[in-house]
Amino acid sequence: MIFNRFANFFLPLVALLVVVKVEAVELNFVGIEVAPWASLDKETGEYVGIFADLAYEIERRTGYEIKVTLSPYARINRELETNRQDCTILIVDEEREKIIKKGEYLFSLPVGVIPKRSVILGRYKDLYGKNISLLRGAAISHKFNSDQKLTKQFDTDYMIILRKLEYDRIDAIAGVIPTIQYLAKQEGLSQILGEPLSLSSEPVYLQCSKTSSHIQYLPVLNSAIKSIVSDGSIVKIFDKYFQENE
Repeated sequence: MIFNRFANFFLPLVALLVVVKVEAVELNFVGIEVAPWASLDKETGEYVGIFADLAYEIERRTGYEIKVTLSPYARINRELETNRQDCTILIVDEEREKIIKKGEYLFSLPVGVIPKRSVILGRYKDLYGKNISLLRGAAISHKFNSDQKLTKQFDTDYMIILRKLEYDRIDAIAGVIPTIQYLAKQEGLSQILGEPLSLSSEPVYLQCSKTSSHIQYLPVLNSAIKSIVSDGSIVKIFDKYFQENE
């Protein structure tokens, strides 16, 4: 009788603890290490930037634990394909689309080519004969990426490309226009940049590996992103970084 009383009292508690343990979710999010998207604050030891803030906000709204890792752009697809990482928030490229499930849309980014100040790019055909550097694997536009007549160089880091532009080793940089301009201003290099030639507006989505063992949580992540967009939090995150750089 006494055993039954204890059993009736403790068994529901044990069941509750088991449920809590099962519901604990840990996800790995990978992003590119470039300001203003994500970088390590050496004083606090924490990641800061738009991608980092979005990850923290998704964590807050879902209750999931989200571990942020940064990687060169060219390694992102491999990180997802091998399941070392579950998800990312980036422009979708053709190769990555084969290995991910696309989640919610967040925003779009102007993508194009920024020349050195002495070069004028008024239209696409002005790109011919110019030495243009871009991140390996970067999606600029379908026409640009497939154009074999363009002279392209590939690098792993925007700062490397900016230094090459500073020392006249290239004529232009292809990539996400506001990111390039942000980094140039941070490094005191704004004066070397000319007027950008916009080639596309590329949408940014949540993307999770098709083979992730946590893919079942994508609907919950999508709901969190919908609320981040609809309540204006995404605008506040953008303003936090781009306004302070003005």
